[in-house]
Amino acid sequence: MLSDRDRTLLAPHVALLRAARKELATARRRFEVAEQGLTESAGGTDWRDRLLGGLFSADDGRTQRYRRARDEHRTARKALAEAESRYAGYAERVDGMLGPLLVRDDPEFRVLVETVRACDKALRACEEMRRGIASILKPDVGRAKDDRIAWHKAEFARRQRDELIQEVRTRGPGLRRTIERAALAVGEPPPSIDDVRGTGDRQLRESQQQLEAAIREIGRWRAGADRARTAALRVAHDSI
Repeated sequence: MLSDRDRTLLAPHVALLRAARKELATARRRFEVAEQGLTESAGGTDWRDRLLGGLFSADDGRTQRYRRARDEHRTARKALAEAESRYAGYAERVDGMLGPLLVRDDPEFRVLVETVRACDKALRACEEMRRGIASILKPDVGRAKDDRIAWHKAEFARRQRDELIQEVRTRGPGLRRTIERAALAVGEPPPSIDDVRGTGDRQLRESQQQLEAAIREIGRWRAGADRARTAALRVAHDSI
């Protein structure tokens, strides 16, 4: 529950946000009207009007109507983009101020924020693991002129590969726990991530594919949780 002091601090920023929202709604309506006008005017034109801007048009009045509708559409589209940008800026400002207050006072909102964070953590862990496997699979394109240098280079590459594989194996249990926590937060079954057991490229590529599937799934979870968080903020905007 926001205190009177919280509401007083937020009030001027929320007022600007509401004004920007009204401006955005007006800009959208004008854009829709301009888009409809452009469509209707284009329906009575031929290729010379649309491609050449009316040059050699058989009907100058028709060309003028099309040009006017096109200019109005361009102006309305620019105004809509500017209104969207202003609204997004004010919304981001209010969200930045309101979010910590809701985390403090609203248990349901706190759960949404923690869910987004859990998904973010799982995504980072999966992406780090994927990069680790990609570095193992990265081909060695260098060539050594001397057999002795080539042997040392191959030995170094083998040891480095073994170290990277061991590092990936060590991360496995922690990665699964992180994914399971994110899955629990969103109420979804966790995607399967098998242990990296073999050292061959085929097994590593299979693990890489599992990680890519997990990243897509967790990204979907994260997007849904963030939409819910944003919706809760918008409801809170209206309650101030």
